[in-house]
Amino acid sequence: MKKVVFISSTYVDLKEERKKVWEALEKYDVIVKGMEEFGARSSDPLTTCLAEVAQADIYVGMLGMRFGSEDIKTQKSFTQLEYEKAVELGKDIYVYLLDEENSLVNPSLIQYDKQTKLNAFKSVLKEKHTVDTFSNSQDLVSKLERKFNELLTIKSQTLVTDEYINTKKTLELFFLAPKAYSGREVKFKIKFSDSAKPASKAICDLFQFEYGKTIVSKIDVQMPIFDFKNFRSIIIEYRLFERFISLDKTKEYEIFANILFKEEKAKSITTDFTDRVERIYNDDWQDDYIDYEPYYDVLKEGEGQIALNLREIINNQ
Repeated sequence: MKKVVFISSTYVDLKEERKKVWEALEKYDVIVKGMEEFGARSSDPLTTCLAEVAQADIYVGMLGMRFGSEDIKTQKSFTQLEYEKAVELGKDIYVYLLDEENSLVNPSLIQYDKQTKLNAFKSVLKEKHTVDTFSNSQDLVSKLERKFNELLTIKSQTLVTDEYINTKKTLELFFLAPKAYSGREVKFKIKFSDSAKPASKAICDLFQFEYGKTIVSKIDVQMPIFDFKNFRSIIIEYRLFERFISLDKTKEYEIFANILFKEEKAKSITTDFTDRVERIYNDDWQDDYIDYEPYYDVLKEGEGQIALNLREIINNQ
């Protein structure tokens, strides 16, 4: 039996995202439910929405910068009530929130007077689910397709997109317009270095990682074939620390990572928490002179800072 996917979101601000998700679902053997196909019905809009959620197997919720239409009785948005119905009925729930830092939002689409309610709803979602973020419609579809490939059956006539080709195309665009593509998720096949170093405070502050709980590992990218001189290291947050430490570093791994960009520049990527004694020599005393040079992994070329942030380790080859 075909699975049913319900798409829940406000419409005005996420019209393009909804369109792209519907198009992406066309290659799967599923039934899609959402406001686009409601048409004229005798029931009121909210009753229709909740009835469609009840028929679904999978609930996909997307939130941007609008709270949306409210139910007069409960003072909750239609989107929130759809979510609560999905929870009540035990549906598979996947939530995606707009990346407010790395996305472009038309100010006219923001409901400024509803931000308190919207943020409270987002806090509930973050507390109860492992939410993901998206910077634009393409980024959202890329992340949803990963999930759909696990949950849904692809139609026999549909060819699976080569994710490494997509990664290469995304990187080419990223190096032309990094600010437009910052936060995008891409797939690699890599080898990790057998050692790691603590991430510097500068790089953590720049990309809002937790200093003292973030590390950096050297990587060797096997796929896609690309000039990776700018991506020789990857940042690993604490949630993946134990998984990384336990890996067999002689093997290749498929990973998903975020490509990141900031206009500022970090002096160093890595740091050292151990104390070091530096010797100071008299210029007139040349005997036994030791040239001391502390190690820094420094990006010396280019303006702004780019980085890779590990999101998921899939498997070993």
